[in-house]
Amino acid sequence: MTAAQIIEEIKRLDPKEQLGIIRFAYQLDAERHLTGSELSSLAERMVNTTDAAEAARVRESIVRGFYGQRSAA
Repeated sequence: MTAAQIIEEIKRLDPKEQLGIIRFAYQLDAERHLTGSELSSLAERMVNTTDAAEAARVRESIVRGFYGQRSAA
């Protein structure tokens, strides 16, 4: 099964089941560490942006991708 087929199946689910898929996707993203290439690409984006808000978002992505999701303190 391809990713496109999986996406089509998700679209057919009822909203409650779709919410479960969304939560799962966010959890996967939060737990996943970025590769060196991904981190380098984000660092380059952060250095090249002139938008402070974009720089902050990219910086947060770098931190999350390097260290993983912050634990609730």
